[in-house]
Amino acid sequence: MRLSTLLCAGALSLAATCVHAAVPAHYVVFEMDAQGRAEPVFYTQVELGDPQRDARGRQPVERGVERVEYRVSRNGAKSAQAYEAQVPQFLRAEFAADPEHGDGRIELHRPVRDPHRAFVVRVPLDAADTIEFAGGTGTAKAAQRIDLRELAIRAAQLPLAAAAHRALPLAAPLPGDAAASAAKAVNSGNRLDILVLGDGYTSAEQTTFANHAAALKTALFNVSPYKDYQNFVNWQTGFVASSQSGADHPAYQAGCTGTTCCADTAARSDPRAGIFVNTALDATFCTSQIHRLLTTRSSKVMAAAAGFPDWDKILVTVNDPVYGGAGGSFATISAHSSAALIAIHEFGHSFHGLADEYDTPYPGFPACSDISGSARCEPNVTNQTNASLVKWRSWFTPGLPIPTPAGTSGTGLFQGARYLSSGMYRPVDNTCLMRALGTSFCPVCRQEYVLKLYRGGFGSPAAGIDLIEPGTEAPSPAAAVNYARGSTQRFSAAILRPSIGTVALQWYLDGVAVSGATAASYDFRQDAATPAMRTLELRATDQTAFVKAAMAGNLLQHSRTWTIRVNAAKAGTVPASASVDSDRVAVAP
Repeated sequence: MRLSTLLCAGALSLAATCVHAAVPAHYVVFEMDAQGRAEPVFYTQVELGDPQRDARGRQPVERGVERVEYRVSRNGAKSAQAYEAQVPQFLRAEFAADPEHGDGRIELHRPVRDPHRAFVVRVPLDAADTIEFAGGTGTAKAAQRIDLRELAIRAAQLPLAAAAHRALPLAAPLPGDAAASAAKAVNSGNRLDILVLGDGYTSAEQTTFANHAAALKTALFNVSPYKDYQNFVNWQTGFVASSQSGADHPAYQAGCTGTTCCADTAARSDPRAGIFVNTALDATFCTSQIHRLLTTRSSKVMAAAAGFPDWDKILVTVNDPVYGGAGGSFATISAHSSAALIAIHEFGHSFHGLADEYDTPYPGFPACSDISGSARCEPNVTNQTNASLVKWRSWFTPGLPIPTPAGTSGTGLFQGARYLSSGMYRPVDNTCLMRALGTSFCPVCRQEYVLKLYRGGFGSPAAGIDLIEPGTEAPSPAAAVNYARGSTQRFSAAILRPSIGTVALQWYLDGVAVSGATAASYDFRQDAATPAMRTLELRATDQTAFVKAAMAGNLLQHSRTWTIRVNAAKAGTVPASASVDSDRVAVAP
């Protein structure tokens, strides 16, 4: 089950429909060696919806995540654009203390270094035939130059050596999967693209995978704010066939240090102890000698994801009933009924950028401060105790003392968070998913999800999701609209609305709100020759109660502006009297 260090070929795949035309692109998976050098282990060519999705600086970096910067060149000409990949250095081992009996307290194992760190490079064919990785300090991480043409040739030749090297599979839609077909019609360029892959499912177990993926989707979108903004997510599932079902279960052995046994005493109760299977993505329990730490090999997962190359986030479900999972480059969970809660908690880390709110000690974890220094704390934790300076003060429940005593209801400043029992504070007492599984997100954590959707920085769209669907504007606002006075010109756009919630629409003519014009289309009419230039604007505002206005800035309001050039009257036009037809027709003076 070791990953071949030679390149594996993959078939050309099609991305979901995007605003911009998909472009042919290189898709390369690299693994990091002990010295931090990148070794290519998979190459294929794909159709990529957003060729700039991995441009440098588009995504903020969590603690414990390394930026890998690279530049591209073609025919010797180096591009000015820099790109980057993010490589988590650690695996998170966070589980319910007693999943069988609903005990949601999080049992923390110190995060362990990922033994198989990996990342993906996605760059257009017409922009690159070579990539260059920047070197680090010292000699441990020298600059590297990768010839993409050579990788393509090697990948094409690989099937000739198939007897010696097994090609990595690409994920594919399930036959007759109506949901997958619908996903291709979604404006992927204006959504958070989540790809769900499976491991330990044989070709005969496609229905089992579909059921497990559906259960994970139900669990995720049953939690607020995910359910409220489900329309903002493009959820896709990719099937990967394994030779055998399940995952590896190393049996307990005291003092074990290898991968074929498990030193964790929790493995004594493993009902499948001693079972080893051949799966496509190398799913195994007892990673780094932690029984419940169920992982898959990152590079194999990323190679399989080439079948859906516009993914922003990946989730992996494993066809095994024993409770377990992991966080890191992506969340991996078993098919146990409580394991989905692990994925939800880990998504709070990897997408919202949240910190753990429990106070189990983690010696050596990088410090943060909202008072001094450059390492600011995550959105849901702080060391600031001055009530007027606490970043979530807009959420404080009136009348609560700051700091807030334990056992108090409401949103305040509760001591104990980020692996510290004192000196670090959280928004609520014990009812947040970042402190205990099976609860809900507190108002601050919930707000951060909504802000992240609109702020971007999770992949594509880089600038965040737009309430006005890009590319649906009619006519296009990119150029002035030539308008024949006396005629009626309709302006419109498609609106993306939360699954639960309201988007307010308002049209403005020359900066003045048009009374009653609150629909997604507006019929403009002008009979007079002047004004000869008009400005028409559509504003869409998310009216969610999940975000405090003081913390939103302008993220909740999106707009489109058209310039209208009024030309000569249309032949045979009879001037109309000034009127407004409902909220759609206006006749300017």
